[in-house]
Amino acid sequence: MTSNEILLKAKTLFATGHPAESIDFFTKAEEQGCNPVTTYLSRGAAYLTAGELDKSLDDFNRVLEIDVDNERAFYYRGIIHLRKGDFNKALADLSTSITFNHERGAAFLARGFAYAELDRLDESLRDLKTAIAFSNKEVVGFANLFGENRTLFGKSMALLEGERGPWSIVMNEDEVNKLKRWIEN
Repeated sequence: MTSNEILLKAKTLFATGHPAESIDFFTKAEEQGCNPVTTYLSRGAAYLTAGELDKSLDDFNRVLEIDVDNERAFYYRGIIHLRKGDFNKALADLSTSITFNHERGAAFLARGFAYAELDRLDESLRDLKTAIAFSNKEVVGFANLFGENRTLFGKSMALLEGERGPWSIVMNEDEVNKLKRWIEN
């Protein structure tokens, strides 16, 4: 197989729901000289999906050593920090990602959750309302990165619960229910 065929095989495995299997092929593609940014980004996403957060973080750090303005690496690194419960680092990386790409609704959602967990409620509300304006597809992809770890968002859920939950006062019922589905699914 050529290096491009190996990379294509890795991307196909990842896209069809086989992240763990794709990692070996991404590594082979890297070893055969494929574009390192593409390879590290893709393998990092596979590691992240497979729950190997430290290996994923290593790959995204490698991307940023090569391309200091890589929006996707900042986004994914922010997601890793969020999953680890390091909300300040998550805020920094997600904010950088949003600076480079104002169209990534999942970055606003993730940053909104990080703000909520840090009791920065006005900023959280702003980002969550922005995320609601984006399509469900992107945000469902974000939710899938968390698996069963969504319990990290305890403060966010508390703000949505009940008729007197602070966000139920400033969000309509559809917005509150949409956010709850994203957290719970």
